[in-house]
Amino acid sequence: MRVRRQATSTGRHDAQPQAACLWHLARICSVCVALLCAGWGPYVSAPFGGYGPPPVQARSADTSSELRQRQVAFLHQIRQADPRYQTINKAVLNEQNELGVILNRHVDIDAVRSLMRTLLTQMAKAFPGHDLTVIAYAPAQPPMPIGTARLNARGR
Repeated sequence: MRVRRQATSTGRHDAQPQAACLWHLARICSVCVALLCAGWGPYVSAPFGGYGPPPVQARSADTSSELRQRQVAFLHQIRQADPRYQTINKAVLNEQNELGVILNRHVDIDAVRSLMRTLLTQMAKAFPGHDLTVIAYAPAQPPMPIGTARLNARGR
């Protein structure tokens, strides 16, 4: 006969393990809501007019410069939505509109799917007509991919 042993470890503020899991899930959801509720315009002005996305110099055609500026603005908005790095430690966007995010080690694995869907939805608004990819990485050395989400511009 097997005896089932209950978890005795506690999470944040000496809460039960289930409550700690719910705490992490609530924190992830709040970042998702913040991302959805943020203006997500091409340039978001900071309070007190302090800062904006850094200007990007054109290397080739004007269209690539415009795309690069929109990418920088998008990464800036991600950082504004999570200024304390509670969910996303690092975000990188390459020329093929592939967003790589290294998640905080406290992010619940069950919340990764909804976070990736939120990021992909916001990318679709910022880069209409482009094929998009979001890759989530665990904070290992080197970072380990734990999920991929893709959006085909033609088939949606």
